[in-house]
Amino acid sequence: MRTIMLLWPHANARYQAETVNLAEAELGLMLERLAPGARIARETGLELPALAIDCDAPLGEDAIEALRAHSLLYALFEVREGLLSPIAGRAVPRVGGDLPAILKYKGKTNELFLQLLINAALYGGDFWPRAKEPLRLLDPMCGRATSLFVAANYGWDADGADVDGGDLKEAERFFKRYLEYHRFKHTLTRESRTLKKGQATVSRFEYAPDAADFKAGRASKLSLAHADASQAEAVFGKNAFHIVACDLPYGVRHDAQLARGADRGGNWLETLLRRTLPVWRAALKPGGTVAVSFNAQNMRLDRVRGLMEDAGFEVLRGGRWDGFEHWVEQAITRDIAVCKKTQ
Repeated sequence: MRTIMLLWPHANARYQAETVNLAEAELGLMLERLAPGARIARETGLELPALAIDCDAPLGEDAIEALRAHSLLYALFEVREGLLSPIAGRAVPRVGGDLPAILKYKGKTNELFLQLLINAALYGGDFWPRAKEPLRLLDPMCGRATSLFVAANYGWDADGADVDGGDLKEAERFFKRYLEYHRFKHTLTRESRTLKKGQATVSRFEYAPDAADFKAGRASKLSLAHADASQAEAVFGKNAFHIVACDLPYGVRHDAQLARGADRGGNWLETLLRRTLPVWRAALKPGGTVAVSFNAQNMRLDRVRGLMEDAGFEVLRGGRWDGFEHWVEQAITRDIAVCKKTQ
């Protein structure tokens, strides 16, 4: 049985070629869990970006439902007597399809790529069978919270931290206006938490589509903490998260100030990861995963993976896990590394 996945188009022609590689790697990770034995091929007969999935039997309903959350899915079709029969479109977002896309700002990471990063983390860990439950995600360098909004559309609880208070305030203002405009029942509370080194200010949303859901305890949560990435455990607690997903600074507009203790001869990204990975591991539940994307022109994949192993993680490597490197622009070649907390 052949299923065709039509891929989401991209305006940049060069990046469009990269998205097919990324989509294939992501799809491979998902099918290893959802439909072991399924085979992936490039579909060239449509003159549109597409992948073909070949299975000995039709994909099950659970597999199809999960594939609807593939970051680059446009639509799924079954091939029947040489014709394409539509079977599924993109998953319905829990909050709003435009939520991660509305805010525009310099340095923003594309929301579809962040969805891919989150999916790589999800299918690398033990919690993918519970993807429809309210899992909990942390982005310890969340900026204006695009990754948190992607997680919110999965129906998950999401927490973010960042050292840029201005970005966090903008994310808070935007999300509050969004909930008000779409008539979500919600509350916003702010608190200050005393840490061993300084304080962290946390803004916490609880929200639901209507008052009945809110009153019945079906409210989702999203919080923004003005704190350093190395304070995640102190702010949010130990063994609190199913997934940590973080798009690391690319070093194009940043310097060694990003990493405390980095000297002029050192690699600021290595310094950053050395002081944060152990903290993120402590904040993860056993079976959870950390997925980071980074500029491979600053540090190669094998070095990032080595730092993950030094922090006590099991690194996921080989096969599809090695297929995420891609061109973004002249100064940025992006890659992804994923690791798991086994105990």
